[in-house]
Amino acid sequence: MRVPATSPASDRARLLGQILALVGLLALAAVIVRETTNSPAYVAANERIEELNTQIESVERSNVDLRERLAYAESLTALREIAKRDLGLVDRGDRAIVIMDDLTGAPLLTPVPVEPPSPAPPPPLTFGHLNAWLEAFSGG
Repeated sequence: MRVPATSPASDRARLLGQILALVGLLALAAVIVRETTNSPAYVAANERIEELNTQIESVERSNVDLRERLAYAESLTALREIAKRDLGLVDRGDRAIVIMDDLTGAPLLTPVPVEPPSPAPPPPLTFGHLNAWLEAFSGG
C-alpha cells in the first residue's frame, strides 16, 4: 500500500490547524476553570468551609479547656476545696468560722462541729507549806 505524498505546505497548514485547536482547547479549559472558581456556589462553599473550620477550632479549644477542668476536678486539691466551701469541713488543726446571714441570722453554711483543743494539764497539787514543814522536821 502506498501512502500518497503530501506537500510541505499542506503539512504546515495541518500542523498550524492542530496547534490552533490545541490553543483553543487550552483557552476554553482556562475559561471554564476561572468561571467555576468564581461562581457563587463555589464562593459560598469556600465560605462555608472556612466557617466550619473556625467552629472546629473553637470546639477543639473548648475540649482542651474541659479536659483541663476535668483533670483539676479529679484532683485532691479540688476535692478539699469543695469539701471546705460546700460542706463546711475543715482540715485537722483548723477552726471553722461560721458567718451569720445579716438578714435571717441563720448560719450561711451548716457548721461542722470542731473538736475543742485538749485542755492544758492541771497544775500539780500543792499542800500549802507542807514541803517547808517536812524540811523543818526532817532537818533537810
